[in-house]
Amino acid sequence: MSRLIESICLSNGVFHRLPYHQARMDDAFREILHHQNQIQLSDFLHSQPYPVQGLFKCRIVYEKHSHVVEFLPYTAKPITSLKMVRADNIEYAYKFENRSALHQLYQLREDCDDILIVKNGFITDSYYSNVILYDRADWFTPSTPLLAGTMRQYLLETGKISEAAIRVEDVRLFKKVKLINAMLGLDGPELSISQIVF
Repeated sequence: MSRLIESICLSNGVFHRLPYHQARMDDAFREILHHQNQIQLSDFLHSQPYPVQGLFKCRIVYEKHSHVVEFLPYTAKPITSLKMVRADNIEYAYKFENRSALHQLYQLREDCDDILIVKNGFITDSYYSNVILYDRADWFTPSTPLLAGTMRQYLLETGKISEAAIRVEDVRLFKKVKLINAMLGLDGPELSISQIVF
């Protein structure tokens, strides 16, 4: 079985949204590893030598009885186009180190910077991110994500975005699309719907 990953935003010495990452890690231990998570993220991370200036992705790779952590300097990749790709059988409900199924879809992006994955006619995620779409009044995230990310959950719980079932044919009703993940909040890459290649 592939190892699991937790990616956490570390900004100027502050670990962001740890309760959300703890909950997801606890779920993965229970559902995938059939074990109770012994890692308390706050205690564990604050016991590590970690950078206190700059923006870093804190990456924890773990399995049942082992885990490693690394801190990687982070710069958001510019995204100016999305290629819509269809994959009705893909499953990625947990963050596995093996992303081969997603990588195969990513290879279909042609000249685009990233992909927008469609499953059974519904919008899901991009290659590395959840997505939110703007209808000229509010931001909505698909109710059918492959992976319900921590930033997505945080924005839903704080009322900054809402959930909706978004079919392929609904996408043109929106004005903008934005990519969000643990490292990218509402200031993540934002594209016009016209920058999606259907």
